[in-house]
Amino acid sequence: MLPIEIEPASLPVEVLSTGEARATKAGVRRAPLAPGCYIFSDATGAVLYVGKSIALRDRLSSYFLPKRDGKTRAMLRRAERVAWQVVGSEVEALILESQLVKRLQPPYNVLLREYPHYTFVRLEPGGGFPYLELRQGIGDDGVSYFGPFWGRRAAEQTIEFVNRLFALRRCTGPLPSPAEGSACFYAQVRRCSAPCLGRTSAAEYDMRVAHAVDLLRGDVGQLVARLERERDEAAEALRFERAAELQQTIEALQSLRRKQRHLRSAASLVNFLVVVARPRTHAFQVLAFSAARLRGQLELEHSALALDGSNEAGSAPRRLVDFILAHYPARRRLAIDLDELDQMHVVAEWLARQEPGAVYIPLPEGPLTAADAERAAASVMSAISGRLC
Repeated sequence: MLPIEIEPASLPVEVLSTGEARATKAGVRRAPLAPGCYIFSDATGAVLYVGKSIALRDRLSSYFLPKRDGKTRAMLRRAERVAWQVVGSEVEALILESQLVKRLQPPYNVLLREYPHYTFVRLEPGGGFPYLELRQGIGDDGVSYFGPFWGRRAAEQTIEFVNRLFALRRCTGPLPSPAEGSACFYAQVRRCSAPCLGRTSAAEYDMRVAHAVDLLRGDVGQLVARLERERDEAAEALRFERAAELQQTIEALQSLRRKQRHLRSAASLVNFLVVVARPRTHAFQVLAFSAARLRGQLELEHSALALDGSNEAGSAPRRLVDFILAHYPARRRLAIDLDELDQMHVVAEWLARQEPGAVYIPLPEGPLTAADAERAAASVMSAISGRLC
């Protein structure tokens, strides 16, 4: 019996197997060399500590090495049993650890016990001239949300950066009158494109908003390419002031990208795949995400990869198509709870550690057709082929 009762169906990931042993050097050798979480408990069954590892046996054995910190020694003096739950990957172990810590509140886990303060950026329609505002959650209102940001300050800084970059309006509600606009500080210092004063057309303002949305979704490279085309077109039309303005924007974005401060939006990018190489192996993992949640994963061994594009039953492309269709059968309404936000946070940090090795493949919102799945599978195979070459 496990020292705690947890319904497998209530867990955020699929548990492949479980086990337990005495919390001793000999006992932990029974743990498998597989990714998962482990739970130390005392003689009464009370949980003391939750941890995770990509190789459970190695990690648990390390607790019984001579050199241990004071906190670990104190925990082991009370520990009577250790249980483990095996999952399919490192990222699943991270997700499971975060959820178990929040659920069980172990006294020796200092971090992860509380949900972070999540803030979103909302694109308010604004009567045809949209603007950005802060929100504490996502509403089912058909409006675009971006985030989450780990704290209000990060969201405020993002709004300020985007507003300055694209000169979006800072005022709220309906578009002000020209009299009100002429008294606006941002209009006076040219930090707003001032549609209320007629300085920009509705079409040009919509273009600014589109660029801002691209940035908030994380499409920095695509946005830079688009702005470079607009800069060249402005220069050819002898609109040198506009071309210089676009060049400044391009340089700011390139600096942002060099610093790897990607502004990805799992709230807007509903469906996507991530391809990562398994460390110290010749295998690749394909992770399927929908909204904020990890929906499934597929592992492809190097020896089984049919990089010639074979689509026969059992081949890598065929398995990919079946995998994609199984995990994106229909459009999902965007309703994200705290557990999903927590998953988004954990996965985002994990993906950041995979850079530049992780490849992102966006998918249509759904339901996906066979043709959509085949195109996505081809993109996955191309990504893998590029890593093997």
